[in-house]
Amino acid sequence: MVPEITDKHREIFKSLASGWMRIGATCVQLTQGNEVLIGCPNSVSSSMPALSASSRTSGLSLQVYGVADLRWAPSAESMLDVFVSLLTADSDLDSLTAALVETQDRLVALYELTQATRRTLDVPHLLDLLIKQSKHLMDVDGGFVVLKESGKTAIIHQVSETPLHPAHMEAAATLYQRDPNRHIFKDSETLPGGIRNVMMVSLPVRDEITAAVGLFNKTGNFTTPDIKLAKAIAGHIGAQLENALLHKEAVERTRLETEMDIARQVQTAILPQSIPQVKGLDVYAESTPALEVGGDFFDVLERSQDSLVFALGDVTGKGMPAALLMSMTHTIIKSASRNMPFDRPHQVLNRLNHDMSADFSSVSMFTTVILGLLDCQTGTLHFSNAGQSPIYYVPAQGEPVLLEAQDIPVGILDTYEYSTQTLHLSQGDLFIAASDGFPESRNPAGEMYGYERMKYVLQAARQLPTKQMAEALQADVNAFCGTHPQDDDRTIVIIKFTKPNETIKMPNEKVTVNANYKDIRIPSEKLRAMLKRANVSEDITGLCELALHELLTNLVDHAYEGVSNGLIEVQLSCTSDSIIMQTQDSGTPANVNLDRVHMPDPADLAEGGYGMAIIRSLMDDVKYRTSQGKNIWQLIKHLK
Repeated sequence: MVPEITDKHREIFKSLASGWMRIGATCVQLTQGNEVLIGCPNSVSSSMPALSASSRTSGLSLQVYGVADLRWAPSAESMLDVFVSLLTADSDLDSLTAALVETQDRLVALYELTQATRRTLDVPHLLDLLIKQSKHLMDVDGGFVVLKESGKTAIIHQVSETPLHPAHMEAAATLYQRDPNRHIFKDSETLPGGIRNVMMVSLPVRDEITAAVGLFNKTGNFTTPDIKLAKAIAGHIGAQLENALLHKEAVERTRLETEMDIARQVQTAILPQSIPQVKGLDVYAESTPALEVGGDFFDVLERSQDSLVFALGDVTGKGMPAALLMSMTHTIIKSASRNMPFDRPHQVLNRLNHDMSADFSSVSMFTTVILGLLDCQTGTLHFSNAGQSPIYYVPAQGEPVLLEAQDIPVGILDTYEYSTQTLHLSQGDLFIAASDGFPESRNPAGEMYGYERMKYVLQAARQLPTKQMAEALQADVNAFCGTHPQDDDRTIVIIKFTKPNETIKMPNEKVTVNANYKDIRIPSEKLRAMLKRANVSEDITGLCELALHELLTNLVDHAYEGVSNGLIEVQLSCTSDSIIMQTQDSGTPANVNLDRVHMPDPADLAEGGYGMAIIRSLMDDVKYRTSQGKNIWQLIKHLK
């Protein structure tokens, strides 16, 4: 290789050659082979040099013309050695400078890569940075990353002006993963057309994901420093990629939890918010899902003044699929029970089976369901049981009886015809429909709660109101399960036949309190206790309690403003149709037009101005009048 001769070298050579000129030399030349690198003077003698010295290591020669005295031969050799050392030192210095510049470039690139990756959690962006920085530092045409997770399709990301076929990149990653100690593959081997060389390194991420980085078509050959540099870049990106994957999973988990929470709210809204209290009956029902959403459903409908329809079902499986089919099944049953003319429950199940068989078959699922029609005057109960268990008949004075299902679940055979059974209830008799989440609950030892223990608890609690019976059963199951999590949804409907034409006594309360912030809490506490005895749902109880508290607060602030001895009389009552809260006070009359009360703009709102708007939004009816010097407020919440 011809050394690079600079002006500095020519000046030094000219200075050394001037000494030869003083002793009679006509020309001094530095040559390599037949090529003259430097001549002094520039004219070249055609004759043979008088003195000549050569360096084997560098391939350079010094030729002196016009001085034939061999005593000067060592001087020629010394001059050549000095000049060769000078050229070598400069070359080494240039190489060192180039290496330092390259190292500095790589350090700067790695620093910039570190700064860039700190600002992103986007997986494609991180892979782009990995490949682009590797292209910049190693002078390659392009690169790719192959991510493989067991059981999933490989994710391939590449950056190149001439993209490779995905199959070629996946094949290269597979070849490398078979021998991770080998990093370089050349065109002497079987490589796709247009690919001269490929270097592969691992991208360190979680154990269940294998990831490989490929860089191809380097100018020249890949070297060991290239492999080390690629590993360093991949190691840094791998750590950031792990953070990005964790962030992505957290976002997905949050999105899923949000969707599940919305689904739970929708499902809760679909199920009855209150249970109709019909003459001659004490009815209670509830459902406790094992997951955010469940496959159990129930409904209790007052079909007419003297008849009640109830349903309870359990779709196979858990989670979102079961919840979706549950919602469809529940909707069809509810619609048919309200609008379809029928006198036997099996007619509704036949329609349900006809409408839903295709949907259940497509996902290999089915639902058990019991549907009952009760004559509240005579106590005659017609019910159709499509595989639902457990179902108990608990006579007032006898042993509970476990009733076996007579028909197959819905969704198995689309041509199946369901049947109806009849049971006559007497005063004090109970009919209990539940899902298998009760008897199949397990304790930490794996033992099941069982039908016999459930039967014993129902027998022991049959004198209690139906709500307290359900609470006693739930408490016993929870005590049995201990720390073992709930495995399945638990749903129950309890119907007690009290006496024909006898209405269950509905609670009421009356209390007079001082008009101050401390004492107005007393009516709210009494309201909550009263509604609990009436089996009113927690949601409705909370709305009524908030409305009453807002009204009493308004009376303290406005009706009795500046008065320390004011009194407020509060009367609370609950019927099967509605909750009524009435107050009387002798304070300043209210100056309000209820028809024009609306939720004000917060920017225009004086402190406390939300009170009446909140009450109007929570209640179905709000009335105000004055009589004999008293202000009378009445808040009404309908239960139907």
